[in-house]
Amino acid sequence: MRLSLICFTGAGAKLGARLLKELKRDGHECRGYVLEKFLNPFHEANGLEPLKSSLQEWTGNQFETRDGLIFIGAAGIAVRAIAPWVKDKRTDPAVVVIDDSGRFSISLLSGHLGGANGLAEETAKLTGGIPVITTATDIHGRFAVDNFAKEQGLWISDMKTAKAVSADVLAGEPVGFFSDFPAAGSVPEGFTQKESCKRNVWITVKRYPENYDFLKLFLPEGGEVLRLVPRIVILGIGCKRGTEKERIEAAVEEALSRWNIEPESAAAVATIDIKKEEAGLLSYVREHGLSFQTYSAERLLQAEGEFSPSSFVKEITGVDNVCERAAVSLAEDLGGGKLMMRKQAGGGVTVAAAVRDWKVKL
Repeated sequence: MRLSLICFTGAGAKLGARLLKELKRDGHECRGYVLEKFLNPFHEANGLEPLKSSLQEWTGNQFETRDGLIFIGAAGIAVRAIAPWVKDKRTDPAVVVIDDSGRFSISLLSGHLGGANGLAEETAKLTGGIPVITTATDIHGRFAVDNFAKEQGLWISDMKTAKAVSADVLAGEPVGFFSDFPAAGSVPEGFTQKESCKRNVWITVKRYPENYDFLKLFLPEGGEVLRLVPRIVILGIGCKRGTEKERIEAAVEEALSRWNIEPESAAAVATIDIKKEEAGLLSYVREHGLSFQTYSAERLLQAEGEFSPSSFVKEITGVDNVCERAAVSLAEDLGGGKLMMRKQAGGGVTVAAAVRDWKVKL
């Protein structure tokens, strides 16, 4: 994790210098700060930096740039410092508070999705202290859907429904558990695969259940579906030279909507190597945080499967289809997969999608 810690007393600075060293040793990218009046040559020699801005300004900057914050001092200081910056548990960093003697390590914010619970446990081991975890599912040893999603790398469709699912589990209400992908392990306690319930968890890359889906057929009136979406879809994209990012974006959105594919499931874009410097395509990839892979025409011809041929595309590129072959080629390189959306064309852009082979780990 990218961590920042801050100390407010001389004792806290001594503890912070030790934690800074040990967290770096454990593989974290960590920076440490201390109020300027407590900084001494020993602290500086051990990597602590002076706090040269206001605490509120420093905290706001850390919220934008770091995965986790560690406050070494009173919990009230941390609460007041983070209050203006707290927005959403899906984006807020982990916040942990440690007293300056290292006796307690408190998970204060983003316990599951941000990883504060794990960070509190890790830092407690380093200080010899006691981790303080207050999330109900952890206290009672029950399945936490947001923690499960984080571990699996799944996008959560609705945080309000996710909270309701956890509440049902704690209350002993059955929750439906469904997956479009193979699952390794047993269904968590409190979940059932035998029926659709008032609330249901569905692991899928779809936007909504279709008429033939079990969930759609037997969902009770007023029933809710929480989608957990793995990022395992590969977009194959072809386009005319000079195609703008906006046109590519519109073509992808239209194609995914037509095929009922959740945009958050996309992890990568693949295309032919003659498009490796296509400005609009590169801009689209950057803006959506996708990885980007290009292939030669020779490599695309080696892709396995049946593809939609085009004599015009073959004349221009040397291969009869770019988007479908590119998506499948990257899926093959990542361990296997299959074409799930055939070529969709419009506005000088072609889009296809492949889904990687993947299993749910329960």
